[in-house]
Amino acid sequence: MQKENQNVHLSPLPVPRPEPVSVPDTVRAYKPLVKAVAKRYQGRGAEYDDLVQEGCLALLILVPKCPDPQWLACFLKNHLPGYIRDAAARLRRAHAVGKGLPLEELEEILGAEEQNYREIELREMLMRALSPDEFDITQALIGGYSQREIARTLGVSQQAVAARLKTIRKKIKKALNE
Repeated sequence: MQKENQNVHLSPLPVPRPEPVSVPDTVRAYKPLVKAVAKRYQGRGAEYDDLVQEGCLALLILVPKCPDPQWLACFLKNHLPGYIRDAAARLRRAHAVGKGLPLEELEEILGAEEQNYREIELREMLMRALSPDEFDITQALIGGYSQREIARTLGVSQQAVAARLKTIRKKIKKALNE
């Protein structure tokens, strides 16, 4: 008996296409988890309401980072406590000092959060402006793949990818000017 030659094509570009998620609905849906975790870390200078607010901000950061929306609940259950725990420690230090956060620490925190929000906004803009295939090409470029590698994966020429990139650039420029 002769074995059949099965050509299994594995794509070298594992680019997940995130489903558009309504942020207010997500925050509403997972607020009970945020409250439960905040309750564990409250006290000694870390107020419950402050921790709930920090948890809601953490949701805005974590939801886009989840690789598969199907596993969002498990992903948040594993990652959200760390964000709230860190916020509680930061609030406790500020309470112990009595003056608030040191300026350098506050600037570092705000800079990291601002960068996360910029990435979220960029991803949202790209998803609105581009078709799913164009979004995949963009994600592959962001991931460090060359035009040649993308062309090989798509089964087209490098020139075809370059032409698509020209269209993508026009769409992005138009979206940025709106």
